[in-house]
Amino acid sequence: MPPRHRPRPKGESPVASTVTEEISVSDKNVDGDVFRRSRPILSSTTAFSILLLIRLFSATFATIPDCDEVFNFWEPTHYLSHGYGLQTWEYSPVYAIRSWAYVGLHAVLSRVFSEIPNLNKLHEFYGLRCVFAAFCALCETKLYSAVSVNINRRVGILYLVTTVASAGMFHAATAFLPSTFAMYTTMLGMAAFIDRRKGFRTAEGVFWFAVGGLLGWPFSMAMVIPHIAEELFMAAVSWGVFPTAARLIKGGIASLLLLAGIVQIDYYAYKKLEIVPLNIVLYNVFSGPGKGPNIYGTEPWWFYLANLALNFNILLPLALISAPCVIIYYFVALRSPTPTFSPRMISLSAPFYLWFAIFTAQPHKEERFMYVAYPALCLNAAMAYHVILIVWGRLSNRLTSGKSQDLLNFTVLALPLLAAALLSLSRVLAVVSAYSAPMEVYSALNANDTGNLCLGKEWYRFPSSYFLPDGVRAKFVKSAFDGLLPGEFPENTKDWMRPGTWMIPKGMNDENLGDDSKYVSFDSCDYLVESYFNRDPIPTEDYRVSIEEWEEGRCEDFLDTARTPTLGRILWVPKGIPNVRSWGKYCLYRRKAAAKTAVKPEVEPVVESVVESVVESVVEDLEK
Repeated sequence: MPPRHRPRPKGESPVASTVTEEISVSDKNVDGDVFRRSRPILSSTTAFSILLLIRLFSATFATIPDCDEVFNFWEPTHYLSHGYGLQTWEYSPVYAIRSWAYVGLHAVLSRVFSEIPNLNKLHEFYGLRCVFAAFCALCETKLYSAVSVNINRRVGILYLVTTVASAGMFHAATAFLPSTFAMYTTMLGMAAFIDRRKGFRTAEGVFWFAVGGLLGWPFSMAMVIPHIAEELFMAAVSWGVFPTAARLIKGGIASLLLLAGIVQIDYYAYKKLEIVPLNIVLYNVFSGPGKGPNIYGTEPWWFYLANLALNFNILLPLALISAPCVIIYYFVALRSPTPTFSPRMISLSAPFYLWFAIFTAQPHKEERFMYVAYPALCLNAAMAYHVILIVWGRLSNRLTSGKSQDLLNFTVLALPLLAAALLSLSRVLAVVSAYSAPMEVYSALNANDTGNLCLGKEWYRFPSSYFLPDGVRAKFVKSAFDGLLPGEFPENTKDWMRPGTWMIPKGMNDENLGDDSKYVSFDSCDYLVESYFNRDPIPTEDYRVSIEEWEEGRCEDFLDTARTPTLGRILWVPKGIPNVRSWGKYCLYRRKAAAKTAVKPEVEPVVESVVESVVESVVEDLEK
């Protein structure tokens, strides 16, 4: 077996050796002896341990930035596992653009946690997040190992560093979203296509992309196109058309069987035949005027450039230049008498570009739409940085030697990655410190509390019914928002029947038209969650509470984005520094018992008048 490393010439710096090291494998060989030349720099166990630790921090501290995560996934899961929750129009059988198969998978896990003694619903919430963390770490480890062994061990370790040190992956890793689920399966699919140690795994790769697309988000299947294109190209060049076609067909058949299972589950839930992945595509692409995703807002073409720069900082420009770097170096490496560059890096850079182009062209843009491509972005950045290090390593050998070369090489190798990690850490701390209040104030509720918890303008920051005791229900009071709010699933906590999956709810539409039946009277509120900021004039949509009727349950600092400069919004700044961050209050209030009884006399005259009118009408009838 050949040596794992090239011999280091006498007098060459060990750091220079690290910077210039290139270890790759032949694409045409699939026997294990060849692939053993390139082992990961860190073992899979060590990599998984590091990733799991970081992802568990995400499960514990990450906020919920998108109300779709709560109302479209946490709430239906809560309904299946506990018998009540809030319902969006997407789950109405009239539209059926959300799959109960995806939600049901998580509801089973939630129910398992609920059966553990001494755990409450909040433990279920964080238990599910910990499952997300572990699965994400496993998928990242699979991709890291596949890249390290099959492409280049340094590209592998650079990918590991970038995925650990990015704020984007921290926020996306434990979100309860189909795009996050598709991100997991994208990593597994990429790893399967890359890893050829024991033969081609094309069918497995196709299947993993299908799992993410059919069970999660259909559009994520676009990420498989570059991998299939590579397979077809190599089939025409050297692999043979029939073996490649057989592998692709095998993956396609497995995907169709998966789709059949999903359709069967949704048929049982909706009580009618629905192909939910197809419904999602039809709604988002062919809805027609006045409908579709654009009615929820559009963004300029540069939205994702700005958003990805926030979450990945210097990794984004590296990802964007990866293809030119890889292509140029590939042609340079061809002139070498012993080329050690893997041409597969060219095809591996394509998925990020494809996804970025597709979603930049869409008018409706959201941060979560990019989650699927986050691993591809990190891999592109790793490949670009790998090429830069090769070029720099060869240049530094000519310019300097000895300790000065070590210092220069360490600076080029470590400082950019350290800067990226520190910027990402600052971004994570900025978001967590600014927006964690909605997930903290609900802890002031006690297990034996009962009544209605009302939400006004803060409805979209509600973290789900998992944060409420069983006796408390979330309700909406009128605010400045005039769109369609969620309704309520029909309650059934006595047995496992969930009629809300097939019953057609009232007041639902796919045009975001408001429905007054979703609101309750403020007098019916027993608890209130509201945010307050020191602004002039006072916002009219705030629900002001009086100390005579309400008492403070818990208040937390909450960032006032309208009065905070850009730097304070995007990066962490200590609270002691003035004029950088402006704060308001995010509070939970309880209606006092005396105030509750005070409401009753206002109702009693109404009841009395109704009784009197009925008596009078009866007397009149008797007299007649």
